[in-house]
Amino acid sequence: MPAKAPTRALVPVAVVPADRLLLAPQACAACGADVDPLRAPNVLAFDDGLRFLCGEECVREFRRGVRSRKRPTTGSGAHPLPGRTPPTGVPRHRTPVSQAVFTPGHAAGLGERKAVPPDAMRWLSAGCSAAGVAVLFGLFPRPELALASAAASGIASLMALRLAAPSIRDVGVLAWLLGPIGAIGAALAAYQGVVVGSGGSLGLCGAALASVAMLARAYFDAETREPVERAVTDLLARLPSQVYVPVKESGDPFAVATTRCDASKVRTGEEVIALKGQVLAVDGVVQAGEANILPYPGATTSVPRKPGDAVLAGATVIDGALRVLATRVGDDRGLVRIARFGRASERDAAPLVRVAAEITRFGGPSVIALAFAAIALAGSRGLTSPLAAASAVLIAGPLLALKRSTEWTFLAGAASAGARGIIFQHGSALDLTGHISLVAMAPNRTLTEGKPEVVEVHFMGDGASLLERAEVLALAAAAEHAVGEHPIARAIAAFASTQSLPALEIRRAVNVPGRGVTAIAPNGEEVVIGSRRLLLDQGVSVATADADAARAESAGRTAIFVAVAGRVRAVITLQDHLRVGARAAIQRMFDMDLEVVLLTGAQRRPIEELAAGLDIAHVKAELLPEERGHEVRSLHEAGARVAVIGYPIEDDAALSAADVGIALGAAGGPAGEKAVALVSEDVRDAAAALWIANAARDAALSAALFCLGGFAAVVAAAATGLLEPAVAAAFSLCVDAYAVRAGARLLHRIALRLPAWT
Repeated sequence: MPAKAPTRALVPVAVVPADRLLLAPQACAACGADVDPLRAPNVLAFDDGLRFLCGEECVREFRRGVRSRKRPTTGSGAHPLPGRTPPTGVPRHRTPVSQAVFTPGHAAGLGERKAVPPDAMRWLSAGCSAAGVAVLFGLFPRPELALASAAASGIASLMALRLAAPSIRDVGVLAWLLGPIGAIGAALAAYQGVVVGSGGSLGLCGAALASVAMLARAYFDAETREPVERAVTDLLARLPSQVYVPVKESGDPFAVATTRCDASKVRTGEEVIALKGQVLAVDGVVQAGEANILPYPGATTSVPRKPGDAVLAGATVIDGALRVLATRVGDDRGLVRIARFGRASERDAAPLVRVAAEITRFGGPSVIALAFAAIALAGSRGLTSPLAAASAVLIAGPLLALKRSTEWTFLAGAASAGARGIIFQHGSALDLTGHISLVAMAPNRTLTEGKPEVVEVHFMGDGASLLERAEVLALAAAAEHAVGEHPIARAIAAFASTQSLPALEIRRAVNVPGRGVTAIAPNGEEVVIGSRRLLLDQGVSVATADADAARAESAGRTAIFVAVAGRVRAVITLQDHLRVGARAAIQRMFDMDLEVVLLTGAQRRPIEELAAGLDIAHVKAELLPEERGHEVRSLHEAGARVAVIGYPIEDDAALSAADVGIALGAAGGPAGEKAVALVSEDVRDAAAALWIANAARDAALSAALFCLGGFAAVVAAAATGLLEPAVAAAFSLCVDAYAVRAGARLLHRIALRLPAWT
């Protein structure tokens, strides 16, 4: 018998040699053990990602439904190994533990939950003990024991006030007082009922339970605040307090003397130096140097940065060095602004947050007025029923939950977005992005790679010599090269370089935006390179080449006409490939019931082919940049709320005309003042920004409506005497448990629905 093949053992992560490529370990989907993703023996592929399993037994367990609850160590919820960086796309570099890369697990609220502070637990324990005493005494409804029970319930309510003391500054004194005061009123009503013989143990125990409900409400407030505050704190903790600034100039931008200073002292327009292993402290634009960086706190893959690129505070330099001109410092930095998203006092706060703050501000007197109305409606049936009705109204007041549900939800959405390199400019922008009904974009470099390649050149006339054909191509390459960097120009120039064509000097090259190029050849003949429209505008007939162009366009390719001396001499066919993630991004937009429109200056038929492959029904082609802006305004006037995804310079007209401009690759730079600025140029991040805004707004709105609707129902029932304070407290606690947790739920939902793809 042949010898049995030895079982291949995984190399433990801790002992992998330093010269071997190492990715952060993934948790086995079945047992939770760490698995090296490069050497995992079993990998299962699903639509939402890969599942790594450490053996056949785990595969069988996974198929039987066994799932590990251990959080993965890469992507969303990741924690890097001490002393090792996550995968960067460049050769691995050791990073000090003090500079360990931030990962979005904490920002997503998925890290280990911190306990409620010890002093808060003491007040909670004391309050629960007092409530227990109240229940014990309430079981014996004699007047003296009833008084002791009511007093114990009152003490428990005071403990609830003390436990909720940190909320006073945020929600106001009345919102802080009303619930516990209502519980104290319920205790007094229960005692009065025992004295006059209209109540007994049920009322006293109900009052004690009402005080417990107020304690639970205060505990929920403290406990659910923690993941949202931690998400923001983790982002801000990423920013260093010290920076290096140059103190004298030199020919070499990095061979200069530098000094270390507080980041708070850097002003807009000053330069800072970021070397290997350092974290950038300011938003800015690269002035000199090249580097591979982790571009935002949650990034796991490095990207190159060169002069002219925008960088965001919190980016880590993995390899190389950068000299950065600060564009935003201090509280104006993109990540720092997130901490203010939940403040109704901000000038650009979300409208829903401002409305909730106003309701909370004036809601206290309104609830008190409703309590008096409940007393009046209760009639003259003694003191017990009116006091119980008023107490039920006070207990049911949702002021704390209403304000928390809106503030924390928008704050959670902004923090989760920031951990993914998505920067909303302010709370109002986040709210407005959640209203969007239509998305417009130019497909070049968003849905396609923006790197077209020449796949065919068809020359007109069979009698053209090789020399004449080479001259036509050389003229086209020279004219395109003369007008600067453009994807089509680069493609034609690259193709010409492979043909070893002679270098020609052309004159008076003019770029016609969205159309092509005109120039003068060395012999004085006019050269026109571009679309049909450009050639027709220049008086050149395209009839002889139209069939070749139509054939290329029917295959989803772009046809570029080359005319010399008023006659079409060649048709150059280019093809650009679909960008990775484009289909997933469009599908996410469709899942949100968003209409997608393509606005482009390219030829119609290739764009229609691209749109058909992505199920996009609306295309507006052959538009100049300013015409795209007019189209966006027309869509807005037709009743749509329009978001435009594009690049700050080439798509500026459309971005400026949109309700929400989503600027790709602009976060940190001067062009990043659009409603939404992204660190990356990935259209999936743009779709994620739309999804986060929509989810945050829906979560905040549903929680606020739940609060107000529940309160209205309790007030109506309590005012007519149909609802006892204990029942009102239980109902109010359910409302709070749902509404106050809206922010924490959103953090988890985003972490589950938007896994990291970089």
